[in-house]
Parts: sequence; structure tokens; C-alpha cells
Amino acid sequence: MRKTILLVMGAVCCVFFATAQSEARFTVSVSTDSILLGNYFQVTFSLENAQGDKFEPPVFEDFDVVSGPNTASSFSMVNGKVTQSLSYSYYLEPKDIGNYYILPAAIEVDGKVLETQPLEVMVVPNPDGIKQTPGATQSQGFWPEDLN
Repeated sequence: MRKTILLVMGAVCCVFFATAQSEARFTVSVSTDSILLGNYFQVTFSLENAQGDKFEPPVFEDFDVVSGPNTASSFSMVNGKVTQSLSYSYYLEPKDIGNYYILPAAIEVDGKVLETQPLEVMVVPNPDGIKQTPGATQSQGFWPEDLN
């Protein structure tokens, strides 16, 4: 009887931890949310803790695509905790000054479509012709609890 109870408790714990580890997140990040005209920045769409299909990037109508899509993936298991991620990145150069949005990207996970939130990017004049390189990222994401 004692072994049965321990087995049931072990199975419940395994199911709980597997569920807790597998919550999918689909996020968008940019290297900067304000850029001098004539420079470029990086935008990255990342899927964590899930395998996705049918990635659909947004239309970058206010930007020239300098590079992309560039893909990267990772998988790790530490002390039984599994994490995985997949990312698609682009380098974009704005066409003009103003406030623009990186529109939502979409990806299918287990039959459901996840979308990122729109992300605003401000393009300012660059009278001195200063050149910048993409730096640290700022992000905004989608979490399943946002569906409620």
C-alpha cells in the first residue's frame, strides 16, 4: 500500500513538473526602441518551451530588411529541468523618421497560433550622420495568461 501511494505521488509530481516546464512563450525584442535615421537595429522573435511550426513574420513595410531571417535554437536540461528556445531575428533599417510599429509575428504551437504584441520604434533625425550598432535588447512578450 505504501509503495502504491509513493508511486501515485511520484506520478502526480512528474505531471506537475512537466506541465510547469512546458508553458510556451512567444516574445518580440528589439536592440533599441529609438534609432537615428540611417542606422539599423535588430528585432528578434523568440519561442520558448515549445516547438513551433509555420512562423509568419510581420510585413516590414516601413523598414528595409538588411539581414534575415536569421535563426537560432537552443536546448538544455539541468537537474531534470528542460528548456528550449527558437528565435528568428532580422536587422532592419528605417526608411524615414517617425514612430513605427513592429507588427505581430505568428507561430503555430500544438494547433494554436501564438502572436507577439506590436512594438513601437521611434526613428529620429540624424543630421550629423552618426553611425550606431545594435546593442542590448528590450522586449515585450506574449504569455498564455494574456488570453484571459
